Amino acid sequence: MKVAFLLFAGLALAASPAAAQVQVQTRQIGPTPGAAAPGTGAPAPRPTPPPCPGMAGLEIGQTRTFSFERMARLEPAKATVTRDLKVVHTPAARPWTVDVAYASDALDAKVVALHYLLDPPSGLYEGILERYGKGTPVASEPGMSSWDIPYCSVRMRYRMGMSDKQRRVEELWVEPLTAKSATARKR
Repeated sequence: MKVAFLLFAGLALAASPAAAQVQVQTRQIGPTPGAAAPGTGAPAPRPTPPPCPGMAGLEIGQTRTFSFERMARLEPAKATVTRDLKVVHTPAARPWTVDVAYASDALDAKVVALHYLLDPPSGLYEGILERYGKGTPVASEPGMSSWDIPYCSVRMRYRMGMSDKQRRVEELWVEPLTAKSATARKR
């Protein structure tokens, strides 16, 4: 008897106009996107920036040991960590090679520069444009563009060039953003 009453009461409530309004009404909880936080005057949270540049699992600031682990996934010969200041990574079945430079020969040395050579070109520039926007031309290097990415503390430089075999190639450099250039950029 109680179950029948509860079922009947639930159906009657759902059929009433007030209940129907509650079911279809929606409202936003929290601040309106782009508005100041209530009572604080602080700006609303900014959208998440695009990810930091990295390809083949390599990024500026990685330790030597970790970068070798990443390289070994696509090039089994890199399973053994070496103490060279510069290592050439040639991933299997990929159209690129990467020159990886370290700060020192220590095992805990950090990656300080990456130079990618894509032969043949793979349309890397279009992806960079989509992610980071149009770069700044580099006056000293015709055809080269540069992007300062302060939230990642890196600078990227890109150009389309010619290989030793006179074929078109793409080149990408990823380097730490120096304090001097970051300060000049903010002005």
